[in-house]
Amino acid sequence: MIKRPRLDIKTFELALNNAGLDPYELEIIEHIRYIGIFDELSLRKSLALPAKPPALYRLNKACQKIAAQLPQQAQLLMEWSAGQSPDQISWTGNLVCSIGFNADGERLEPESGTVLYHTFVIHKELFNGLGDD
Repeated sequence: MIKRPRLDIKTFELALNNAGLDPYELEIIEHIRYIGIFDELSLRKSLALPAKPPALYRLNKACQKIAAQLPQQAQLLMEWSAGQSPDQISWTGNLVCSIGFNADGERLEPESGTVLYHTFVIHKELFNGLGDD
């Protein structure tokens, strides 16, 4: 397993500010940074988002815009992302989060029979829910 490249928080904040996110995208990023763990349904309910487009699609689009501001870090994270995927496919959402695991080391996803929805965890350096800003 490849160790996840860490994001420099100051560089990330600058990229976030320069990414040109729409209000929904910014709200999703700020919410998941605060809450720490989420899935499609919890995002839609917490933020009162419409079902279409899906919240994870919006997250992915936001991450694409942020990644464009961080080309070198994003490339390293996408290589790591592909290595984490059972199908060896990267997901741009992995720029800010990754699939969660249970105490038995199983992925929190329907395919593993552990949860109803893919459950993601924000990267530790981006978590701000404890107010340590």
